[in-house]
Amino acid sequence: MRLSNRITLTDSSKQTFASALALSLGEIPGIRSVTFTGSFVEKPGLTGISDIDVIVIVDALTEEIFSACRKATTAISPALLGLPSHQLRINDTFGPLKFDEPGLVVVHLMIYDLQGHREHVLKSPFTCLDWERSTHVLGSSLRDIYPVLALFPRHFLDARRSLNNYLDDLAAGSISFRRYEFSSSGCCEQAERLNLDPRHQGEYAYHIVNNLVANYAKLVAGRNHKLSQQEFFAFWRDYLPACIPFIEWFSKIAAIKQERECSFPVDTISHTREFITAFADHLNDTWQRRATRHLFLRHGKTALNDGSFLGQRRDPGILTLPPPLAARPSRIFSSPAIRCQTTAAALAPAVFIEVDPRLHEIDYGSAEGLSIAKLRTERPELFAAWSRHEDPRFPGGENTSDVHERLQSFIAGLDERPSLVVSHNVVLRCLLGAGLNIPRHQWHLIPVDHLETVALLRLDGRSYLDLTPEQVARITDALVAHRI
Repeated sequence: MRLSNRITLTDSSKQTFASALALSLGEIPGIRSVTFTGSFVEKPGLTGISDIDVIVIVDALTEEIFSACRKATTAISPALLGLPSHQLRINDTFGPLKFDEPGLVVVHLMIYDLQGHREHVLKSPFTCLDWERSTHVLGSSLRDIYPVLALFPRHFLDARRSLNNYLDDLAAGSISFRRYEFSSSGCCEQAERLNLDPRHQGEYAYHIVNNLVANYAKLVAGRNHKLSQQEFFAFWRDYLPACIPFIEWFSKIAAIKQERECSFPVDTISHTREFITAFADHLNDTWQRRATRHLFLRHGKTALNDGSFLGQRRDPGILTLPPPLAARPSRIFSSPAIRCQTTAAALAPAVFIEVDPRLHEIDYGSAEGLSIAKLRTERPELFAAWSRHEDPRFPGGENTSDVHERLQSFIAGLDERPSLVVSHNVVLRCLLGAGLNIPRHQWHLIPVDHLETVALLRLDGRSYLDLTPEQVARITDALVAHRI
């Protein structure tokens, strides 16, 4: 099957080179996607030829496929860039390893199979989110294959290229990266380190600070956008007050990097460590001390959670009482449903339950108690509307937008006291779908188990989800499985 080509670079020589490379790679059996990203596609002229980021997704990775990708890359001449005297070099490692030498065109060739890309998205969301912005793609986009749902505060502590990863690299005076090793049993990623000379230590320091600020901007804004230089420093001043003293220093090392000078200030590494410490203090102060944590929880299972529509018009109790929480919440809110109030009372026996009708399950109207098959027979127009990505109301009841609207009203009224909120499946799907910017017609795919908690942080009048790695993987897997 011929892959669609959406590579449209404004520089003609870059366009010629990228298209030739993409088409060469696209001839290899099992290739799903070829994506060009980074400074090569984002900046004018021949900027970025020392680090042409190319991400290749294949169905299954073997040593034969890996070698074929390298061979397809070496077949492309730098003469297509108007640089006939340059040599082409392949960097097939994973990580920020660079080969910035005169006379070289360097293709940073990163090859993943479907499972490898999934693992990379879950472990390296900062990198993969940047890649998803690229529109220069042959075949499927990276987001269509396996998307980064969102950034969370914890990513700065537990993802690849976290604060501790950076501090370890700086302490070792080296950079960590990975490369494939193939054997008779398959392939694996092998971790390695490369010692950095003073020039590359300075460039790595720039990389660290730039990425931390840029990724924090994505977290705060809740969207994947690239800041202009003016926006970058304005955000830094507005949202990272503890790090403002480092702006002048960072501007100096940014200028040195831009001019490709080799002499960075002797205090570059110590200043970078100090910046990371200030950044970590800001994270802790903002997300642990100032932000208010609210735990939304789906009620315990009932005998009527049998595949039929269970909304507001039947009110069963739960089958098993959950054990009390180890830490008593300051407040508990509950849907009016017995299954929610019973769950709330069991979780925190001594806390007054504030019942709020805005937390009720969706009203299925006359569909209450019907199976999906029965409703499809009786009201085929509903399924036709859903297939068109519309949001029809259940007959005599509500639609998803109605539930989301009353949920948003409830959230807007939360104060600075941490709380437990016991509610329902559709309500929590609305919370997750909106918070993760998932298209509304896909919210019904979001899995929410009974007694599962979803953490919501409130900060300065805004809401931020704080999901566990397991929750992120389960939700993303469900969305991707539906596409397949």
